[in-house]
Formats: sequence, C-alpha cells, structure tokens
Amino acid sequence: MTPRPADRSTTSAGRNKAMRLREVQGRDRALCVLYGTTALVGCCVMGAMAVAFVVGHADSGPTGVVTDFLGDATANLASRFVYADLVLTWAALGAYMIVEGRRFGIRHIWAYIVGAPLLALIASYGLFMLVRQLRIADAGGGDDGERPGPVRETAEKR
Repeated sequence: MTPRPADRSTTSAGRNKAMRLREVQGRDRALCVLYGTTALVGCCVMGAMAVAFVVGHADSGPTGVVTDFLGDATANLASRFVYADLVLTWAALGAYMIVEGRRFGIRHIWAYIVGAPLLALIASYGLFMLVRQLRIADAGGGDDGERPGPVRETAEKR
C-alpha cells in the first residue's frame, strides 16, 4: 500500500481521510474531472438504454428480460463480435483494477468489476479511474500541472 503524507488528518479509527476533488490541483484535477464525467455520462447513456430495453421487454418478466438481452446480444456475427470484445475487455480491465486497487489501497474492487455488467463498463471503469487518480494525488505521486519540456542535449554533453 502506498504511504500517505503525514500531514493528512485522520478519522477516529486512525485512518487517513480520503482526498476530496476540491483539494486536487493541476493535471490530477483535470484527470479526475475527465474520469468523473466519463463515468456520469456513461451511466446516464447506458442507464437510459437499459431502461428502454427493460420497458420494451417487460412482458417477458425479469428472467425473460435477461434471456432476451443475451439472445439479442448474440443474434448475429456482428453482435457476437461486439459482445465478445466487451466481455474480454471487461476481464482484462477487471485484472487491471485488481492490480491497481492493491497497488493504491483501493477497497471494494469487486464492486467496480461486478458493476460493469450490471450497468455499464464505462461507468464502473470511469469511477474506478477517478478513485485511483484521487489516491495518486493524495500520495503525492501526481502532477502539479507543469509538464517538463523535451530533454535537450547540450553541446558540452556531446
């Protein structure tokens, strides 16, 4: 687990409080806003599509909705291609989330992985990346907004 700065306030249990977005500056803040926006937009778009599908198949009952969805998702070669790609991407991102979650001490990784097929991969992955970036910023490993320029070789070094 990455150590946190000593000047962070702690809770009654002695744990460090999580960094808030308003405390994040520079490039870290921009990335947090990007990841949060991605998660929110993904949740809204995919949620609206999920509701439309459920409403359109409500007469099938809860089990029928799932069966209809899987049937539609695998109805032809093109949809099977997209569905298989999404499942494989979900598996790869699940492994990435586990590794990065352990690296940065992010709890409840299972919720991000299980959340992907329940609503949308974009929503759960965007949320995971937001939490990850907050941890990076909190640990002081982020960027303060200044980017280094290109490394130039001087005449003396040649």
